[in-house]
Amino acid sequence: MAYAHEITSKAEIDEIMKEGGPAVMIDFWAAWCGPCRMMAPHFEAVAEAMADEPVKLMKLDTETYAQIAQAFNVRSLPTILLIHDGKVQDVLIGAKDAGTLKKKAEWLVSKARGDGFFKRIFG
Repeated sequence: MAYAHEITSKAEIDEIMKEGGPAVMIDFWAAWCGPCRMMAPHFEAVAEAMADEPVKLMKLDTETYAQIAQAFNVRSLPTILLIHDGKVQDVLIGAKDAGTLKKKAEWLVSKARGDGFFKRIFG
């Protein structure tokens, strides 16, 4: 079972990017990208681990949805955007391990809950 949702329409992006939108991590990837394939099981593992949290882990195939990737100025793969309240909060470029991805997902959940800066940094 896949835990990371595959984005299949511009309407989904519009929903994510609206004011008050959800906390989302989007993995921009392509089938030909070696680092993307290497990172995919780590991204899925974090999506599974965070399934009950108020954050969505999603994937966007840049070959199928090149215009969406261009609209976000994605220039290298993999690129992960962390989005909350319709705004890009952070960008990760390059393959990341499960620990790094989980830490960033937890940070985004904390931000979505309204935790202050110091609580997000120091717990």
